[in-house]
Amino acid sequence: MKPSILLAFASILFSAVSYGQDSSALLKRTPYKLTVAVDKNTLYEEDIKATPFVLPDNTVQIYPGETIYIEVEKEDGVIKKMTAVTENTHPEKTLVLSFTQSVKKKVHEMMMLSVKNPFAEQLVYKATMFLLKQHKWADTDVYPVEPPLAGYETWPDIITSMALGGWQFKKK
Repeated sequence: MKPSILLAFASILFSAVSYGQDSSALLKRTPYKLTVAVDKNTLYEEDIKATPFVLPDNTVQIYPGETIYIEVEKEDGVIKKMTAVTENTHPEKTLVLSFTQSVKKKVHEMMMLSVKNPFAEQLVYKATMFLLKQHKWADTDVYPVEPPLAGYETWPDIITSMALGGWQFKKK
């Protein structure tokens, strides 16, 4: 084969593969300044960079104030792929994750994580939180989320980020 024909074929193949890629799998958060209330006189602030919502191992990182939509592709009850999307256009297969801080008179009260499970199976996951005062990651216990409900977890600690992973569906 002539080099020019080979180069043209390679270019067409690369274009077809690139076009077929799921660009939504690369959805990243828009950079912003995270602000978390500590007490009447103190705010914690951090510049959050443009990082992916879903990591390659299907771990989801979430910060206070975020709501994230995660479309789940599963086969025979096993999660094959998790993709962050900008809106909930397929509610029958989209997890809705929300992480908030409750503040009263500018003073931190608690953190709350909500996980909405639209599937027919119980959803099990693991959570790790970054504790502001201890300045370290710590595992925390979370309850399974029953179908098709939302699960709510609360903590008195000031948490600046959570990593949610180990996602599995369990039949009851």
